[in-house]
Amino acid sequence: MEKHGKIRYRFMNAYLFATVFQKNQEALKDLIAALLRIELKEIVSLKILNPILPGQDIDHKSCIMDILVLLNGNIRVNLEMQVLDEGNWNERGVYYLAENLLDLKKGEDYKNLKTTVQIGILDFDLWKSGKNPFYQVYELWDMEHDRVFTNKMKLCVLSLRQARKAEERERQSGLYDWAKTLTAETWEELQGLSEKNEKIKEAVETMITLTEDERVRIECMRQEKAERDWINAMNYATEQGEERGEARGMKMGIQKGMKQERENTLKLVAKMSQNGDTEYIARLMEPEVFEQMAEKYGMKA
Repeated sequence: MEKHGKIRYRFMNAYLFATVFQKNQEALKDLIAALLRIELKEIVSLKILNPILPGQDIDHKSCIMDILVLLNGNIRVNLEMQVLDEGNWNERGVYYLAENLLDLKKGEDYKNLKTTVQIGILDFDLWKSGKNPFYQVYELWDMEHDRVFTNKMKLCVLSLRQARKAEERERQSGLYDWAKTLTAETWEELQGLSEKNEKIKEAVETMITLTEDERVRIECMRQEKAERDWINAMNYATEQGEERGEARGMKMGIQKGMKQERENTLKLVAKMSQNGDTEYIARLMEPEVFEQMAEKYGMKA
């Protein structure tokens, strides 16, 4: 690898992440094995269920992209890279876990239900208070008798920002190396990680090859623009919520009114973003647009 300095398009670019690991399935197997804490040899087969072609023109209205795979013919795993905190990942994770779990055909026996795993690779802290582990697995649990209710569904969270706080045992794991790979900002970092893991080296080589394609670079730039637009829209919505709150605050107390209106506006923006209405976010200052969106999402005062 003859590259040096800052990486222009990193693995944190959700489009590039999905494209690289769909292109290099051996690297994807190694990443999934690390996330599921299993041996690589336990993954006998892997089939991608939502393929995209490198450079394919896709819809970037959502800043989130995922890779849905079928492992060994009976385990569905959905990997989701999300770099922006839209404030609803807990609910979103459960929704996609349930959606991917429901793959039985009409009349098919429930015993054929495939194990489903939803994995969130997040560049923000999931919990606003308390501890945010580097990696956490959530299951349906029988609290009274301290046992797993079913092994058919799991929700896993890799907190990339917590890598620096990872315990020593975690730093010795392949998952830690993958986390450092995904967050690497320089080619020198990737060089060092590539020397430790052959599959990481292959993923980096795939990334270099793909980003030499102008079509791929264009899609990476579109992904970046979608993320910038979302951030700008959220900032704009916060300001707009405060302005609306000032008006309402005359009736219920300035600070209370501003806080409530700001929270309501941010919730509305999150719903709009999740459902692809991002083009209307910047127009929420227009009373008719705000009323239309609020009514559409059941948030009309």
